[in-house]
Amino acid sequence: MAEFWEQGLILRVLGGSHAHGLETPQSDTDTRGVCIPPRRFLLGLSSFEQHVSDDSDHVVWALRKFVSLACKGNPNIIEVLYTDPCHQLHLDPLGEALLARRGLFLTRQVGASFMRYAEQQLGRIERHYRWLSDPPTGQPHPSEFGGRERRGGFRFPDTGAEKAYRSAMKYWTAYRTWRRDRNPVRAALEEQHGYDTKHAMHLCRLLRMGREILEDGEVRVLRPDAEWLRGVRDGALPYPELLAMAGDLVADLPRLTLASTLPEQPDRTAAEALVIELHERFLVRG
Repeated sequence: MAEFWEQGLILRVLGGSHAHGLETPQSDTDTRGVCIPPRRFLLGLSSFEQHVSDDSDHVVWALRKFVSLACKGNPNIIEVLYTDPCHQLHLDPLGEALLARRGLFLTRQVGASFMRYAEQQLGRIERHYRWLSDPPTGQPHPSEFGGRERRGGFRFPDTGAEKAYRSAMKYWTAYRTWRRDRNPVRAALEEQHGYDTKHAMHLCRLLRMGREILEDGEVRVLRPDAEWLRGVRDGALPYPELLAMAGDLVADLPRLTLASTLPEQPDRTAAEALVIELHERFLVRG
């Protein structure tokens, strides 16, 4: 018998690279869905927000949680709402009603959220590039920061020195974890091109999507620039050029935000009314 999140499914779409038109033969097949859980989760004491498969490739959100995240402009959630129809795997009348009012959630903060996600990707790319080009040579020792042994520990000359040591240790630990857990395919890309070109592809995609949302009010999940993005993944964009392009787009975010004709925030009252309506329709149909 199917689990309740499958029985109450109102929408399921392909996610990740398949939804973007950027998949390769090695790409995992990710899915994202929305469900309405049984009555006890809506009216009783039980709670349910989401189900994630053991391999993390398949996620189903409860409608209430999904709409809450949509109101915050979460890019992963917004992409579910705007996934191309050719990648919709399941859609019932309640799912259709949700998609019909997806414009409730399209605001300036959505475009900004896409670009902030891109900045996070850029941070990872830059960190990994430093580790590839100038890796730490060894674990830092307190003595390098003025620390002296005392009662089985170390005493530093001042707070600044202690903070610098702890920061260096954090950096070293992160580097060691990265080296240990690197995906072999991603590692090969980094060795070949000098930086993580798959991260770069998603960085460019997120930046372009954020700009499109703010300028055009459009969420283009299935990418019209897929060929160019695949080229980025294959190393067509030199690292300095990537940094310059990303820096220009990020710097342009304030102007894009101010010029956008989208509302600043979602209409939370209307969003709440939508959740109530769909819950009531679900309960009536049993």
